[in-house]
Amino acid sequence: MLYNDFRMVKNKLVLHQIVLFGFLGILVLWSVIRGSFVFNLDLLWWLLGAVLGFLFVFGDRVVYLLVSNPNEALSIKIKDLLKQNKIGEGTELLLKERYDQKELVMRSFLFLIVWIAMAFFAMTSVVNAFARGLILGIGMHIEFDLIYDYLFDKERLDLWFWQIKRTLEPEEKFWFVVITGFAFILLAFNL
Repeated sequence: MLYNDFRMVKNKLVLHQIVLFGFLGILVLWSVIRGSFVFNLDLLWWLLGAVLGFLFVFGDRVVYLLVSNPNEALSIKIKDLLKQNKIGEGTELLLKERYDQKELVMRSFLFLIVWIAMAFFAMTSVVNAFARGLILGIGMHIEFDLIYDYLFDKERLDLWFWQIKRTLEPEEKFWFVVITGFAFILLAFNL
C-alpha cells in the first residue's frame, strides 16, 4: 500500500515538473515566434522566478502544519520528527498524509481569485522579470493543481471551495475551472 502511495506521489511530482518546464518552454517558444525573444539576464531571472514561484506553493503545506493547525496530530508528529533531525521521515510522513490537510490557503478558490488580480497588476505594472516569473510560477502551480483535481480527484476538488459554506454544483465547478483556466492562459502569455 505504501509503495502505491509513493508511486502516485512520485508520478504527480513528475507531472508537476513536466507541466512547469513544458509550459515555460511554450512561453519561450511563443516569444520566439512573436519575434520578442532576447536571451539575456532578464530571461534567466524570469525563469528562476517561475521555478521558485512554482515551488513556493508547496510551502502551503508547511504553513498549514506550523501556523494554521499547529495542534493537529500530524503537525505534532512532524514537529517531533524535525526536532529529532529526521527530516527525511518528516517529509515522507508529510507526503503520505497530505490528503489530511483539508483547508490549504493557496489551494482555494479565493486565493486563485487573488492571484488573478495580482497577475493582472504584475502584467500591467511590474517590469522586474523575477517578480513577473514568480507570479507566473505560483499561478501555474495553482492552476495545474485545480485542473488535476477537476480531472482526476473530484473529492479533492471540493476542498478548493472550503471557504464557501455550501456545496457547489458540478456545473459551477466546471465553469470556475474553465474561467480561471482561460484567465491564467491570458495572463501567462503576458507575464
